[in-house]
Amino acid sequence: MTGMREKLIVVTDLDGTLLDDSYRWDAAAESVEELRRRGFPLVLNSSKTLAEMRDLARELETVAPLVAENGGVVAVPEESGLAEYCGGAEKRDGYLLNFPGTSRERILEVAHGLRAERGYRFEGFADWPVETIVGHTGLSAEQAGLSARRVATEPIRWHDSEDRLAEFSGLLGGHGIRILRGGRFLHLMGMCDKAGGLREVAKFYRLAEPGVAWTTMALGDSANDLGMLNAADIAVVIPNLHGGPLLKPEGGCIFTATKAGPEGWHEALSHFLEH
Repeated sequence: MTGMREKLIVVTDLDGTLLDDSYRWDAAAESVEELRRRGFPLVLNSSKTLAEMRDLARELETVAPLVAENGGVVAVPEESGLAEYCGGAEKRDGYLLNFPGTSRERILEVAHGLRAERGYRFEGFADWPVETIVGHTGLSAEQAGLSARRVATEPIRWHDSEDRLAEFSGLLGGHGIRILRGGRFLHLMGMCDKAGGLREVAKFYRLAEPGVAWTTMALGDSANDLGMLNAADIAVVIPNLHGGPLLKPEGGCIFTATKAGPEGWHEALSHFLEH
């Protein structure tokens, strides 16, 4: 490692981590600018769709890859300099897309089939018009429409017992579908996750710049971020905006912010960028 340049890859959850309940990141703006100044990639890794992450990426002025739908889609901007390391990826709207998970069509086929057969009580984005998604998420109608444009996951609200949820989860698993708990929804998805997205993106950067000693930092606040935090060199725990339990990553370097949302995000980044 002697003589190698050191750079940081920051991989962050969005809702409740970089974004507050109003979907703003103003409190983290100073640290976002410092990352940009130093040339450290800022990778957005979220349950959100690529359609709704694109505008935020432009607002943040990041050209790093986007990991959408909890790892179901890894999108590499063609101008990022990483294009040649994404062999076989599909091109769409200026991105090279990889789909490591199960298609949403297959997820809905299985989940809705089990609901019809066994009477499980749940509902999700595929059942709701945009107005209902607005009511459940607080998004604007435009944002809700973007959130509904899913290709690899299905967020649901569970209205049945925990025992029935465990049974449902087991049946889904037989079809290669898993359930992840997010801050507001359960997410039905293939056998991929945010941790896999982090590893994939880090691999791209290490191939593109082998003369750099890359360190990965992950920031998150809810249960579906835990695997991503465990996969990073530095795990940053952000307190949940709604008072949920603090995450407990395993091993490595762990930093727990004292504040929730983008204020805690800025606190953590300031600490590591200073030291």
